[in-house]
Amino acid sequence: DDDDDDDGGGGGDDDADLSSAARWLLRRPSHGGCFIAAVLDARGTFRLRTDTLGRCPVLMRDFGGGVWILGSTPGGDAPHVRDGWRCHHPRHVLAVDPIAGDLDPTCTVRGDARSRSRATRRLPLIPPNVEPCTSGTDALLAFRGPAFKPDVGRIDPANESEGVLTVGDDPDWDDGMDAASDRLARGLVAAVHHVATHHRCTHTRPLGVLFSGGVDSTALLAVAVRIGIPTVAATAGWTGEGAKEPLDISPARNAALTLGARFELEEVSEIREVIDALRALHRVVHGMDVVKAGVALPVFFAARALARSGCAAALAGGGSEEVMCGYARHSARPRDAQNLGLSGLRSLHHRDLQRDSAATTTFGVPAYQPFLSGFIAEFAQNLPTRLKLKPGDVEKRVLRVALEGPLLRVPRSLTRRPKLAAQYGSRFNVALQKLGKVLGLGARGVSSDAVAACETLPDDFSFERRPDGGMVHGVAIVPPPPPPAWALLYTSGHNSAATYHTSVLQRRRCACVVPFSPTDDEATMTCEADEDAAFLRRCASRFARAVGLPLWAPGVPRYTRRVARDAGSSGDSGVLSGDSGTLSEDGDSIYTPPASVATDFAAALHRLREEYPALEGLIVGHVHDMHALLAAEEACDSAGLRCIAPGWGQPQSGEILLKCRGGATEMLVTKGARRGEVIADPKALKALVADNGGYLGVDGDARGGPVDMIPARAEFYLPDQTVKLDELL
Repeated sequence: DDDDDDDGGGGGDDDADLSSAARWLLRRPSHGGCFIAAVLDARGTFRLRTDTLGRCPVLMRDFGGGVWILGSTPGGDAPHVRDGWRCHHPRHVLAVDPIAGDLDPTCTVRGDARSRSRATRRLPLIPPNVEPCTSGTDALLAFRGPAFKPDVGRIDPANESEGVLTVGDDPDWDDGMDAASDRLARGLVAAVHHVATHHRCTHTRPLGVLFSGGVDSTALLAVAVRIGIPTVAATAGWTGEGAKEPLDISPARNAALTLGARFELEEVSEIREVIDALRALHRVVHGMDVVKAGVALPVFFAARALARSGCAAALAGGGSEEVMCGYARHSARPRDAQNLGLSGLRSLHHRDLQRDSAATTTFGVPAYQPFLSGFIAEFAQNLPTRLKLKPGDVEKRVLRVALEGPLLRVPRSLTRRPKLAAQYGSRFNVALQKLGKVLGLGARGVSSDAVAACETLPDDFSFERRPDGGMVHGVAIVPPPPPPAWALLYTSGHNSAATYHTSVLQRRRCACVVPFSPTDDEATMTCEADEDAAFLRRCASRFARAVGLPLWAPGVPRYTRRVARDAGSSGDSGVLSGDSGTLSEDGDSIYTPPASVATDFAAALHRLREEYPALEGLIVGHVHDMHALLAAEEACDSAGLRCIAPGWGQPQSGEILLKCRGGATEMLVTKGARRGEVIADPKALKALVADNGGYLGVDGDARGGPVDMIPARAEFYLPDQTVKLDELL
């Protein structure tokens, strides 16, 4: 790629002194291993790049005086992640200038002053495909491990179709399934074998599997056993007083027994063990919250069991949901399944991988995700969605077919288990609910506060209670939320407000509100999109005052369909001309912003980050617009920021709707729609709300329900703050 060669990290003449090998090393995506590569130019500037998916997270810290330290995820006695350590964005090249002592975490390239002055050198999201050696995988399967016994006599005829996996009865859905499943099975064999040989696994240093009995961990365990690698499967669960047996334990034990692997069960029954684990996780997990805690706990305790068994490394199923379309949101929106997978992969290093890596390396057991290796990731991501999803069938069809196929022959009784989230299958969600009660914070609804309190909870904290149920020595102290490190992108009324409210409950604090950029001349607006953009900007300004946050006046370009001038100009053609955005052929529901808007969006976020150096990411209110979400994620990716959409896939404004019916929030409706007809008359709007049974935003589109509304009064507003219609119109 010629554009990729014209500049290095810092641009200019420095790159002329970089050898071609060093240039290649910086751009070369990894094939599966996790590594850090560094080169030195004539000036002495280090250029560093890491694994592009973030499978081996890297933290960095400025110690002052131009002294920067970079290291892998802290574990054991490593520094606390709250001590100034922050995650490096895995797709950005780092440039460390030894003379100025500066570190540029987004390593910019020289470009056109108008559009590329802050463009960023980013590495590819997914490592390029690596084809497994057919003869090599055949040899491993033929000469290493035992073949598994079939399910003869073990399947209850009444449950013969349990899980459902229909293959071969519909050519339109199954064309190419045999070849894809064979290639996937070989990729799994190559990826697992790569990890085992890298760590020289033996009977005294076996390979571990974080095991739940689900299809992902079963695939990893089955492959390891099938090719003769000494393996330990570890499962963890909450078995405290009065708790039912975790749903993962029995299937996991039976699966390990069937596959012939050693099984280790880590039962956690004391709440103090949970508190100690959370205290340790707070030290090493970046952005620890109740959602991360629910998944980190079973990983933490299973890793402890693997370390006790002397395991050299652990296999985890990270990334399989994204590349195999395993989440419910994929099934709900099959047309967007591939894009949803890419969206998940972009945030995976922040959301899951750093958490799991920190939890396992605490015990000296590095974690690997074979589904994200070069042998599988790109191949699986690019498979047709129909091979992964089918209405009325199980998810990850191609993976289940690969396991049951002629290469691996995993018993069908192990491949049909329905999906179950880790925190529920292990019942650590029950432990977190109990945690709030034993800390004196209440029985329900305070899990986020309870998880936060564990970070600073004294070792000698007393659980002693008075006869009336109160705490003898007082309740646990909940530390304040972290400093503001987020920006709220206010692109609508109701969904943006709902997103803000959800973020407050999740202990995320915002530093500012970001609106759309101002219209060139509001006095000469040329179309309805201009009026909508100006209206939403006024709404954002009023919302910012109501919650006591500054408004970032420059704003971001108009990247959503509603406020794009060109979004409705194509008629029935589907594709817009010139540098305009693109509409879908099946109607006007999908709008892709033009390249110039995407570039300006990224440049705006670079400027935002310069004004707010501590900014961690952007909070967006997108709920159903896939292309708007992707545009925001792409711009954040370029600026090295996270992008989160707490309400994605949920009923529009669900949080606000519940509050609205409870009377805690009053909504101001300014425009509505019924059967495609826009309604702006106040009396008609009141009738529309009444017809919707008191709900606001039902269906969330022109099929019914208001399309323009903002909170007039809300529990997250400052005291005595009320929004009036004349302030907006």
